[in-house]
Amino acid sequence: MREEKSGDALDQKGSSGLSLKRYIVRPLSVLLYVGFVLLAVALILWGVENLARFALKRSYLGAVYPSDVSMACKDFNRPVSHYDYDFVPGVCLEYNILKGNNYEYANSAGMREPREVPVEKPADEYRVFLTGGSTAYGMGAIGEAAPAMGWYAIPYIETISHAMEMILNATAPIEGKRIRVYNAAVWGYAYQHDLMRYIAKLRRFSPDLIVSLDGANELPIISKLTSDWDYFAEGQFHNILQDIYAYNRPGLASYLTLWLKNNTYLMAYLWSGRDLFQELRAVEVEPGASPVSPGQIQKNERSVEEMSRRLDRNIATVVRVVENYHSAMANDGVPHIIALQPWFYSTKKPLHEKEKVLAGLKGYRDYYGVPSDKVYKVLVQRLIESAQARGYFLVDFSEYFDDVSEWVFTDWCHLTAGANYLLAKELSNLVKEHILGQALTPADQIGRKDEYFWDLAASGRIVYAPDPKAPQYHVRHILAGYPGEGLYLSKDLGPSDRAELILDMGETRQVSRLRLVWGDESAAPARWEVEISTDQEAWQPFVRGSSAEVNHYFRWPGVEYYAPTPMTGRYLRYRPLGDSIRVIALRSWSVYR
Repeated sequence: MREEKSGDALDQKGSSGLSLKRYIVRPLSVLLYVGFVLLAVALILWGVENLARFALKRSYLGAVYPSDVSMACKDFNRPVSHYDYDFVPGVCLEYNILKGNNYEYANSAGMREPREVPVEKPADEYRVFLTGGSTAYGMGAIGEAAPAMGWYAIPYIETISHAMEMILNATAPIEGKRIRVYNAAVWGYAYQHDLMRYIAKLRRFSPDLIVSLDGANELPIISKLTSDWDYFAEGQFHNILQDIYAYNRPGLASYLTLWLKNNTYLMAYLWSGRDLFQELRAVEVEPGASPVSPGQIQKNERSVEEMSRRLDRNIATVVRVVENYHSAMANDGVPHIIALQPWFYSTKKPLHEKEKVLAGLKGYRDYYGVPSDKVYKVLVQRLIESAQARGYFLVDFSEYFDDVSEWVFTDWCHLTAGANYLLAKELSNLVKEHILGQALTPADQIGRKDEYFWDLAASGRIVYAPDPKAPQYHVRHILAGYPGEGLYLSKDLGPSDRAELILDMGETRQVSRLRLVWGDESAAPARWEVEISTDQEAWQPFVRGSSAEVNHYFRWPGVEYYAPTPMTGRYLRYRPLGDSIRVIALRSWSVYR
């Protein structure tokens, strides 16, 4: 009996041991193993994230965001429910430094501005907003045109808004006020965005004037000739957001990609600072190969008459939105100008060599099989008719450059710096005459347009300069057109040396704009002047300035001047003023009509 009980005890002890092993030890081992694997994976991901963060700091994005590299994770744009999307405050909007410009960031209001725009308008400010899409924003060459145009970019100093501000303050000053023209344009915007963004945002900033430059971004929207077409569902973000809200595969993939881009250094490093929303949009709706192909239109829709009817419907919708945009501003008592931008495929201008290259690229000749030039011509005509009937201020620039032989188009709608200046000059004249009620003068008139594209210093020569301190500091560096690493640095000047530079423009010219960029902060003189002459004998003052007027649009201190009236001469003389001048250090000197 004792042996049986003893065996039963052993059996019970063995079974309890097996139970302990089965129900406690094994699960605990599995949990420990899973925990170990998860910990290892977490450590690996943590290491990869830190490695990616280190790599981001070492990449060009480390220079773009020197104080906060986490901004490199942010996309350029953010969805805004009531007007589609806007710029992320603090994001870098301009990387290109080939022209010597600083990196440029969106301000806290999501505008392409180096300065803040307080909601409370200062009493001494006349406030203008330039709205519209990428042409108003100041986009350079994009897509396949970018490498063909040498990655041409427009820094802030060459935007239409900045030129308008300089022109208006010089030629149409308002007593007791400073005219400020803020760049409130966003790439990709159409009139639907202009309308909704004005109502939801810009009106809070108490604008004295709104100038809208747009039109080209309507073309891909208008050309989508589907039966279920809805203008307000065709924004840059709407297709992506609709997929996300539908929880379908493309939407969830887009959401996951966007989340990773905005929350991990690894994805930010892989995307190299690109605008992810624009990339996703480009993949989803590529012009000419979108959900509505020409074959589908012909197969499913049968008749050309039906396609024409739908095109008329789409254009009529856009026209009504422009009328609503006008009404919203008119109801608020805000003066406004609506301007229609140029379109490369509509122009009749003599093509510049660069534009001949553009003509050979695929580009955007059509959207969804519909010719863009013909659609734009109809849209322009309908808007002109609407403005005449409803009495709003519309100006048509669609054929403005037909008599210009210089380089105007960097791609199919974006413009060069010279073209931007001409539009700014024309818009400023309209503001001066029709909004501010000031009479135009002969100096305001625009003659031969080609002349406004020329840097008269770059095509001239320096006929007098003190000897350079060393051969690498040759004076030719300052006539390169834009500031760069090349620097003119004179020898140490003695009491009897002439502290001046004399520029020969080659022939007598009219001059109204000037830009100087110095070597560094210490090289900008406390006072300086530029004089003009026809013979190097009789000199007239052109402009005098001081270090208080220095700006930092470039990587080095600079200054620009717009004259109230052009001055005529062949020679320009730059002189630092003061007895303490020991050297002259300049990176760039540009002069324009």
